[in-house]
Formats: sequence, C-alpha cells, structure tokens
Amino acid sequence: MGRAWRILRLWLGTAFRAAPLLMGVSCLLVAVQSVTSPMQTYGVKLLVDGLTGTVKTPITWGIGVIVLGFAVSFVSMVLADPLRDTAQERVARQVHADLLKVTAGIPGIMHHERADVSDRLELIRENSWRLGIGAEVLLYAVGSVANTATVLALLTSIHPVLLVLPILGAARIWSAYMSGRADQTAWEKTMHQERLTDRLAEIAKDPRNALELRVFGITRNLVARMIKLQDDRYRVLFRATRWGVLVDGGVRLGFGAAYIAAVIWVVWRARQGQASAGDVVLLLLIAPQIDQMTGGIAQNVYWVGEVVRSFARYEWLREYASEHAWAEVSSSAPVRLSSGIELRDVSFAYPGSDGSVLSDVNLTLPAGSTVALVGENGAGKTTLVKVLARLYDPSAGAVLVDGVDLRTMPAEEWRLRMSAGFQDFVKFEFTARETVAIGDLSRLSDEAALASALRRGDAESVVSRLPRGLDTQLGKRFSDGVELSGGQWQRLALARAFMRERPLLMLLDEPTAALDPEAEHALFEQFAASSRDAARSTGGVTVLVSHRFSTVRMADLIVVLDKGRVIEVGSHSELVAMGGHYAELFELQARAYR
Repeated sequence: MGRAWRILRLWLGTAFRAAPLLMGVSCLLVAVQSVTSPMQTYGVKLLVDGLTGTVKTPITWGIGVIVLGFAVSFVSMVLADPLRDTAQERVARQVHADLLKVTAGIPGIMHHERADVSDRLELIRENSWRLGIGAEVLLYAVGSVANTATVLALLTSIHPVLLVLPILGAARIWSAYMSGRADQTAWEKTMHQERLTDRLAEIAKDPRNALELRVFGITRNLVARMIKLQDDRYRVLFRATRWGVLVDGGVRLGFGAAYIAAVIWVVWRARQGQASAGDVVLLLLIAPQIDQMTGGIAQNVYWVGEVVRSFARYEWLREYASEHAWAEVSSSAPVRLSSGIELRDVSFAYPGSDGSVLSDVNLTLPAGSTVALVGENGAGKTTLVKVLARLYDPSAGAVLVDGVDLRTMPAEEWRLRMSAGFQDFVKFEFTARETVAIGDLSRLSDEAALASALRRGDAESVVSRLPRGLDTQLGKRFSDGVELSGGQWQRLALARAFMRERPLLMLLDEPTAALDPEAEHALFEQFAASSRDAARSTGGVTVLVSHRFSTVRMADLIVVLDKGRVIEVGSHSELVAMGGHYAELFELQARAYR
C-alpha cells in the first residue's frame, strides 16, 4: 500500500507540479464536457415527453437543456483542447527533464553493466512517453468519472433495475484490463529481444561498420538474425493480442445481448403505461453513451494501468538512484596529494557474478609518481582504473586518498580533481573546439588552454587540416561535417584529457591504441613531462595502462596484475632482474620486435 501511494503521489505530483493552474482548469473543463452529452440526451427525453403529453413537462425545459448543452460543449471544446495540449507539453517536458536528471545523477556506472538493470532502464526509456501523457490520462479519468455518474443517474431515472447494464459493462472493463496486461507482460518478456534487435540495427546502419560488414559478408546473417529475433518477439506478442481479442469480444457480445433485452423490457413497460415515451427515447439514445462509458472506463483502466506501471518503473529508478547516490560524505576531495593513493585489501565483483574481478589488492601509488599497470587481457587493469575513478566502489576493502576513504568524498568533486584518456573514447560529434573543451568546459573560450591541450595531445596537425579549424563540425552525419580517422579521433580525445592541466589523478587506459609505437612513445614522453609538472605543484599521480613495454618502462612504478591480483611491483629494471612474470612478458614482446 505504501508503494502504491508513492506511485500515485509521484504521478499526481508530476502533473500538477509542471502546470498547476492549467491542470486544475483542464480538469474542470473535461468534467463539464463529459456531462454535457448525457444531459443533452436527457433534454431530448424532456422534449419528447412534452410533445407527447405523456408527462406534464414544459417543452421549453427540454429545449433549454439541449441549447445549454450545446453552448457549454462549444465553449469547453474551444478552451479544453489548447489548455490540455499546453498542460500535456509542460508535463512531458517536466518528465523528460526529471528522467535525465535522475539517470545522469547516478555517480557510478554499474547500472550500465548489469543486464537486469539495463532491461528496466530500456523499458523506462522506451515508455517514457507514457509518463509524458500522464496528465492527459488523468484528465480522461476525471472525465470518465463525471460521465459515469451522469449516465448512472439517467438510468436510475428510468428504472433502478437498469443499473445492471453498467454492472455488466464492468466485465468489459475487466476484459480490457486483462487484455492490456497480457500485452504488457508479453512486451516486457521480449524486451531483451527488442534491445538486441536495436543494437544489431545500429551496427548495420553505422557507416563506420560498412567496410567490415561487406568484407566479411555478414550483412545477410545480420539481417537474418534480426528477422528471427523480431519473428520470435511478434509470435509472443500475437498470442497475447489474440487472447485479448477473444476475451474482449466475448464480453462485448454478452453486453450487447443484455442491452437489447433492456430495450425490449422498457418498451413493454411503456405500452403498459409504466414508462413514458421519453424514457424509451432516452434509453435508445443513451445506448451509445453506455457503450462509450464502459469503453471509456475500459480504455482509462488500461491507460491508467500503463501510466501506473510506467510511474512504478520511474519510482523504482528514483529509488535505485537514491540507493546508489553515494550521498553520505564527510570530507572534501583534497586540492593536492601529500602521501598518495592507497588500495587496501580491495576486491571487486559484479553483482550476481561468481568470481571477483579484483581480489585483495594492496597497493600504494605515491604522490607525484607515474604508475603503469601491466597484465594480460582480463587481468583487471581497466576495472582497477574505474575503481580509482570511483566509477565503482570496491566490494570489499577501501581506496584511501592521503589516508581518507574515497567513499567519504563527493564523487563529482573527486572527478573534478582528475582527468582521463581511454581506449574506448567517445567520438563526440560536436565542433572540434567543443570536442576538446569537454575536458574542461569552463575553458571553452580559452584559446591558450585549447592550444596547450592540442600541443600536449599531439593534435595540432589534426586541427590544422580541418577546413574551419577548431570551429569545424565533426561527423559525416551532418551536412557540413568532416569525418576523422581513428587516430585523429584518438588525438582529439588525448587533447581533451589534457584540458585539465594539473589533475591529482591522470588515468590513461591504453589511450594511444590507435597510434603507432613511435607516436605512442612520443606522447607518453609528453605524459611523463606533464606528470612531473603536476607532481611539483599538486603531487598528482599518473596511472597508465599499455601493452607496449617500451612505453611502460618509463614509469616510476610498474604493477603487474594477473587474474585480478597484484603479483609483482617495482621499477622496470627491478622487475626484469626479478625474472618473474613481467620479465617473461617483456622478453616475449622484445623477441617479437627483434
């Protein structure tokens, strides 16, 4: 009950917070508009009774009710639609802003790497429009309540026994709800297939993949796999739809038979003098309205269910974001490092996985040092980098910054003290200026800072070849955009990493993988110079990951990882002299070059 109340409060609060006055006026207009149609029908009854003389009712009353209904309906229609559309637009804008704020506010990245969480996030993203139409559904619900109350009153005026018609109509509400629920269950059950189809479609249409798709001749296989996934998905959806049609059709057939019997009964009563001619006309005219009422309630039950389910997922997302907000902080991130960064008994495992990616890591990264992480693929290097960046919190143990637990510091504040370059860098298709300045947006217009970053990232030659320099639009998807090679994109990503000149922590996770060894060596000499500069002013630590030992040997400290454990630590000369795992890897690579 508590969660249901929270979901309802979130729904109503979202609608009325976005447009309180518009929502209030719209609710009133929709309610009035929903009453006018059945009341005009009642006016026709009064008019017929007056004309036939079966009931002593002034004809003017019937005409007055009909005319008044037309006038109110006209005014409501003129005002209701623009007011409702404006309120709807504001609510949709509020919902999408809240979704972005909540999702972007999660400081870690675990929700991107868990399949169960990703499926739920995909459902929220796919159905976010249902959150946006929450205001409209709410208005329709208000209208249905007003319409239902009026129709019930009119049926009672003929004979109370006719209330059995809407009661039978309630079965249609049930059938529509069950049909909608079956469709939604089928939709959620096949969401993983939908996500996979979308990803395959992205691979197929991305121009960067066109070469390999054609060279390896996998386009046909890709399309065939997409078709199979969609066929499997539609098969499940069709079964749910077919079940819903059979149930809803049977219920509507039964309701139609009951209504025909009611008409015959009222006609018989009129011939017996127990009902007026106006009562017969009223029942005949109100038939479509009863059907509309039950259909409207059925539709509203369905859409209210959809909106409630969508807001339930949204409420789950808010709870998830709150639980993973890392909001309990007791210290600030330092402005300089005195002793360095220590990993004490650090282990990390993905939720639901059997093994640990990192196990009992004990390591000290001295202030002012350059530390290289070495190991075979899957050794845990990138995971360790992400733990240092506090994209993950350790499953056990702690990361200490000058003796203070990193978890007690605001994650956003810590990241302002660091910079990074990654192998899987993002190709931001903005202007070249913006693509680089993302590294420190506060200096977007600082030409000197941009020039320094481009020089240190060895990206000056990239910008000099662009038709409009830093103001060139990147990306072929734009009419005036320029496409870059992988190496050019990587140099801009490196320049982006250098926008923050003296970070406390510089993370370089194979950031030069697309460059040749000579270019990488030259760039890492730049990194080393920057590290020494940062060390003198802030005690900053540089952590680099590379498979090229000609680069790694420049580091002050080399850490060798194997299966998530630290097995060797030392300088290049010390580790070679030790004759262990590092020496073996170094010799293998050196032999390949010889």
